[in-house]
Formats: sequence, C-alpha cells, structure tokens
Amino acid sequence: MALPATLALISPALAKAGVRLGSANRPEGVGIPLGIDTLDAVLPDHGLLRGGVVELAVSGPSGLATSIALHAVRAVQRAAESAPSGFCAFVDPSSTLYAPGVAALGVDLERLLVVRPPLEALGRVSVKLAESPVFSLVIIDTLGTLGRSVDVSLGAWGRIVRRLSMAVDGTARSVLLVTDAKEPRALPLPVAQRIELSQPKDGKLGVRVAKDRRGRITMTREIACRHVA
Repeated sequence: MALPATLALISPALAKAGVRLGSANRPEGVGIPLGIDTLDAVLPDHGLLRGGVVELAVSGPSGLATSIALHAVRAVQRAAESAPSGFCAFVDPSSTLYAPGVAALGVDLERLLVVRPPLEALGRVSVKLAESPVFSLVIIDTLGTLGRSVDVSLGAWGRIVRRLSMAVDGTARSVLLVTDAKEPRALPLPVAQRIELSQPKDGKLGVRVAKDRRGRITMTREIACRHVA
C-alpha cells in the first residue's frame, strides 16, 4: 500500500491514542534571515529555521541579543516589502525596547507589535502570538538588559516550548526564544534548534549550533561582525 494511503488509515487511530504525527509540509531549506550576512552564512538554513522554535542562547553584552533580534525583524520586513506581510511580534517583559533606537536600525514600527506582559502571563501571551498566522516571526525575550533583567525560570518552560512548537509546525513562521546561555537548567529546552552566541572580542561573534532537529551540529566558529552592540 502506498505510504500516503497507509498514513491516512492509521492517523485517525493514532490521533485517538494521543499521538501527534509530524507535519509532512514542514518547511526546509532557506531560513528566515537574521539580516547579518556573516552570521546567516554559518547557520544551517542561512538564517533561522522555519516551522520551529529556535533558542538564541547568548553570553555577552546585554544589548547583543536585542540587536540581533531587531536585525532579524528588519530582514523579515524587507523581504516582504512587496507583499502585505512581514509583521513581527516582540515580547518585551522587561519593557526595555526604545522606539527611536528600534527605528534607527531600520525597523518599520508599524509592522512590529511590542507586547509587555507581566511575568506570570509571559508564556500564555507568547503562545497566543505564535498561534496567530499574522506574524512571520515572534521574538520572546527572557533575558532583558543590564539593570532590567527578567527573572524567568526556564525550568518550567518545557511545556510552553512544546505549545509554541505546535503553533508554528508546518508553517514558514518561526519563534525566536532569547535566553541566557549561562543560566543553569536541569534539562535542555525541547526546541528545534539552539544557537549559542558569544562575543569574545569587539567586532567578533562566536557562533555554535548546539542542537538541530536534523542533526546539523557545529563547533564554535568565530566570525567578523561589526553590526551588533
């Protein structure tokens, strides 16, 4: 029996048993660009993996993660300039995004929704945004900035990440979860991909793909990058 016909017969039984099949339409290939050529070039999808949750685990200056996330927003918006899309959402529980600074990076503020939920609602609000087909990219900042850090316990985020994954699976959209690479945790988050970033010196970035759903793990690579704080 052909595979599609077989799956059609067995999937209802699996659904009743609570088993969820992976999407056959999962996007592959070109990712959502981060908008920094040297960084995109060393990532497996030449950007953020589509159809999944990507953890950006950052160790370095407090503005590094925010700057990279905003470059990704700008890249998404520019890629969609000829179409009524390119909307992004930025979950900012530390309330540290500064609109003039965001605009100075070339981000279109009219296509960026900034949400500032209380910490107790952070996971719930993030899932709602990820479930909306309006947003090509949802950024969730659990890091904050120096002097305005966010006290988020990632130990309880396993269930939330699974719900975020279900929301974007089989789509061309992505969720970017910004975390502190140095924060201790009992178990790794069930993300589709984990990118670890460090800034060993000015003008340089250390990049490592520590987890990937298709096994494309890399060693740390040092790249030239003068575009981020």
